[in-house]
Amino acid sequence: MKRGEYIIGLDIGTTSTKGLLFEINGSIVNMRSESYQIYYPGHVMVEQDPEEVLHAVIKVVYDLMTYSRIPSASVISLVFGGILHSLIPVDKSGNALSRALIWADSRSTEQSEQLRKEMDVEDVKLRTGCTIHPLYFLPRLAWLKIHRNDVLKHTFKIISIKEYIIYKLYDVFIVDKSIASGTGVWNVRTMNWDSDLLNVVKISSDIFSRIVEPTYILKGLKHEYASAMGIPEGTPSVIGASDGPLAHLGSTGLRDRAMSLTIGSSGALRRSVHEPTILHGREAWCYYLYENNWILGAVTHDAGIVMKWLFNNFLTDTFDDINVWAGEVPVGSEGLLFFPFLGGEKSPHYNPSARGAVIGLSFSHEKKHIIRALMEGISYRLYSNYRMLVPKNDMDLVVTGGILKSHIWMQITADFFGKRLYKPAVVEASAWGAVLLGLRALGVMKNMEGMKRYTEYSEFIDYNPHNHLIYQEVNRLYENLYSRLFP
Repeated sequence: MKRGEYIIGLDIGTTSTKGLLFEINGSIVNMRSESYQIYYPGHVMVEQDPEEVLHAVIKVVYDLMTYSRIPSASVISLVFGGILHSLIPVDKSGNALSRALIWADSRSTEQSEQLRKEMDVEDVKLRTGCTIHPLYFLPRLAWLKIHRNDVLKHTFKIISIKEYIIYKLYDVFIVDKSIASGTGVWNVRTMNWDSDLLNVVKISSDIFSRIVEPTYILKGLKHEYASAMGIPEGTPSVIGASDGPLAHLGSTGLRDRAMSLTIGSSGALRRSVHEPTILHGREAWCYYLYENNWILGAVTHDAGIVMKWLFNNFLTDTFDDINVWAGEVPVGSEGLLFFPFLGGEKSPHYNPSARGAVIGLSFSHEKKHIIRALMEGISYRLYSNYRMLVPKNDMDLVVTGGILKSHIWMQITADFFGKRLYKPAVVEASAWGAVLLGLRALGVMKNMEGMKRYTEYSEFIDYNPHNHLIYQEVNRLYENLYSRLFP
C-alpha cells in the first residue's frame, strides 16, 4: 500500500453515520456525517428505519468523495462499524419486514423476566459473554413469537442494521463476530450460534447470517450503489466490527492500562481483555473485537439520549447556552438529584423496569439546575459501572463521544470519578477504529504495536480534588436513594 490510496472508515451509529477518509501512509483527509431519525412507535419501543440508514451511509461516502476531490479509483476499501443489538427480520430478498429494534428498545422486558426465572443466567453469561436482558435476542425472539408471529412466518433471516447494509451493497447475508457477540446467542467458546440457547425459544440457527472474522474482505460492490457513492463498481470492503469495541480500539489502541469512556446516546466503559471474561453476579458484558481481542464493559443506557429528550421536550436553548448555565450551578446542583433511567437500567444492576426520577426539587431550582443535575446523574451511573469494572481505580480514562463538545460536562465527570480524563487524538473514535481495523485487514499494519502509534492522547482535563470530595458525598446520597427507589 502506498500514498495516494485511501480507505473510508464508517461508523453506523444510533443517530447518525460518520465517515473518515484516510490516506494510507498519510493522514485523515476528510470527515462527514449524516443524521437520521429514531422512531418511538409505542411505550418502550425504539426503532430505526434501515433504508434511512442505508441512504445515510451512501451519502456520507458520496460527500467524502465529492468534497475531497480525489480520484474515485484511489479508494481501495470501505470498512464498516455498526451499532450493537439491532434486530431486523427480512425476507429472502433482503427486504425488511419491520423497522429495526435498536439497543434502547425494551418491549421484551416481560419475556426477559420470564427467561431469567427459567434459565441459569450465569451459565448464559459463560456461554455468550452476555446476560439475559431485553436488548439481547433471546427475549426479543420470544416477544416476536408471541406478538409478531405473522412476521416470523415470512422471515428468512434475522439480521442487524449493518448486515442489512452489507446485503444491499454486496448481496450476501454475512455477519462479523463482533456484531454477533452482541446478540446474546453467539457462543464465545465455539464462536458460532448457540443452538442450545436458541432451542429455548424454538428458533433454528439457520435464521442467522454466516459468521466471519472482522478482518474479512467483501468483494463485488454492486453497480447501483457504487455509482451513488462515487466509487468504482466492485470496490472491496472490510466487514469491520461493532461500534463500541471499535471506539475502544480507536481511542486506546488496546493498551492494557487504558479504559475508554464513551458518552454519546448511551454511556459505556470498556477495557481490553485477552480472553472471554465474565464478572460473576454482575451485569457486565464481554464482546469480541478481532483476532482474539475482547472488550469487557458496562453501559449506562440513558446518557446523551436523555439530554436530547430534555432538549426536544422542554428546552428551546442552544447547547452552548446549557453549558454556560450548568457552569453557574454549584457542585451537587444545590441538592437536586437526577436518576436518568428513562429507558431502564442494564448495568451494574439488571433493572429494565427502572424509570427516571428527580429528587429534591424546590422553588429555588431553575432549569439550569436540572441540566447540571442530569449531567451529574449520568456521571453517577457511569461511576457505578467504573467501580464494578476497575475496583482498584488504577486505569487511565480516555473519553470519546458527544461529551467532548461540553467542557463543563467533562469537568463534572472528571470530578465525579476523581480521575484525569484524556482526549484521543481523533475524536471520531469509532470511525477511526474502523480505519485501524482496515489497515490491519489490508496488511498495512503488521502487528498490534502499530495501533498505539495511531492512538496518542491529545490533551486532558484534570479533576478538582475539592469537588471530588463533594461528589463522594453526593454519590453516597445517590446510592442510598437508589436502594430505596429501585429495590
